[in-house]
Amino acid sequence: MKVLSSAAMKEADRRTMEDMGLPGAVLMETAGLRVAEFIFSIHPEPCHVVVIAGPGNNGGDGLVTARLLYKAGYKVELWSTVKAGAYRGDAAVSEKYLSRISFPVRRVATSRDLERFSIELSGADLVIDAMLGTGLNRDVEGLIADLIHVVNESDVPVLSVDAPSGLNTDTGQVMGSAVRADWTVTFACPKWGLLLLPGAALTGELVVADINIPDLLIEDAPVELLTAAEIKSCLPDRAFDAHKGTMGRVLIVSGSPGMSGAAMLAAESALRGGAGLSYLAAPESVCPALESKLVEVITIALPELSPGIISPAAVDKIIELAGNCDAVAVGPGLNPGEETAEILNKLIQLCPVPVILDAGALAVLRGNMQILRSARHLPLVTPHPGEMARLAGMKTGQVQFSRLETSINFARLWNCIVILKGANTIIATPKGKAFINPTGGPALSTAGTGDLLTGLIASFIAQGISPERASAAAAFIHGLAGDLLPGRRGHMAGDVLDNYGAAFHFLETDQAEAGYINPFLKKVRPLPRK
Repeated sequence: MKVLSSAAMKEADRRTMEDMGLPGAVLMETAGLRVAEFIFSIHPEPCHVVVIAGPGNNGGDGLVTARLLYKAGYKVELWSTVKAGAYRGDAAVSEKYLSRISFPVRRVATSRDLERFSIELSGADLVIDAMLGTGLNRDVEGLIADLIHVVNESDVPVLSVDAPSGLNTDTGQVMGSAVRADWTVTFACPKWGLLLLPGAALTGELVVADINIPDLLIEDAPVELLTAAEIKSCLPDRAFDAHKGTMGRVLIVSGSPGMSGAAMLAAESALRGGAGLSYLAAPESVCPALESKLVEVITIALPELSPGIISPAAVDKIIELAGNCDAVAVGPGLNPGEETAEILNKLIQLCPVPVILDAGALAVLRGNMQILRSARHLPLVTPHPGEMARLAGMKTGQVQFSRLETSINFARLWNCIVILKGANTIIATPKGKAFINPTGGPALSTAGTGDLLTGLIASFIAQGISPERASAAAAFIHGLAGDLLPGRRGHMAGDVLDNYGAAFHFLETDQAEAGYINPFLKKVRPLPRK
């Protein structure tokens, strides 16, 4: 599913009207219909709805929605921040129609009006926010800011039309103040800012509504949202006669004193992901502890310089092992010393299969990321925001403010796939493409979950999925496994690992299509946020 910037969405709207010949009034009528349809799905019995419509097309969508809900038997109170007769373009068509059928529209222009609106809102079952929409590029002030405050302070559930008012739909930043929505029905495609924090946290449950924007107008958009159907389609079949030798071999280079758990999680994740064999190469002194815990994983002792520190002389053995495997993951629980840097410099350049770099491996690559450009296969890096900041010479806040841009820029610069972990993980490629993952939540905010992701990526590559699609599938399934756990607390990384089977089962059943409300409305997440 494509994800668009505000400018790209505006251009798609323009071309739909001018090049394809579909009038803007039809688009607006369809948008209002889609919002009404979603309300019918969450409130099948008519209820009391307050609609607050602002200027422009977003306000026009609100006018259409109010009329359709009223016609369906809902009690509708329509408020507008625009003076009577002041709407322009397609919104003016809706306003004129409402006037001719004597549909009452209340105006909010003074503090007294604001007080009346607040009183009316207190008795509603639902408020529809159609004040600002997409394309906002300056701070919200005055009456609109006051209205946003009133909406947020009420106990009434909020549905935002296209985007929560006050949200920058390119960056996800709050422009002074913004509505906190329970649901957002956005049109044609998700917008960047609805999937980037803090916007993603204000959007609530995101529903994408088809309003007849032709696919050919958006097919070149470089950013995509991962969906359950797409991930299901890229998972390899498991043949009836499959065995451990045909399902791929993974080599994990990991472990150090006190960090053996990270190595175990990554190695076990590779097996749970479907790889036939998982080899864990670790410092010799750590192997007894690993072997006492691991049953299905094959451990390989590497020579040491000192306890827990792999000798640089081990690199030839690691490369030899890699030659008998299909993917290599390096870093979980690995000591980030000079010796590790020496090993990595040679391994990256000579490894005969794709390499995934995480944790300790990323720590020693700081300041030397250009070496990734010499890799024989496109490498993958899996930083969390703090690691990304150190690798890119940025501050963590800067990374979080520009997650999408940062991921794309450095994937190009380093010639690698960047998997920037965090809420709505981003996968970026050197060719400028990016994928946003909608799964995952608080269940993943615990030590060791990043190690699981590294092992799962390696597992999928070993099974023959391309590194790009393997990264996307791993992020989605890893997050889904966390989403399927009950509640937000009480879980550890091992619980997420144990839930991989449930995540795969979810994708293999009709539940993977549970995001559809009707053919024209689709929820972004395969499961509702808890």
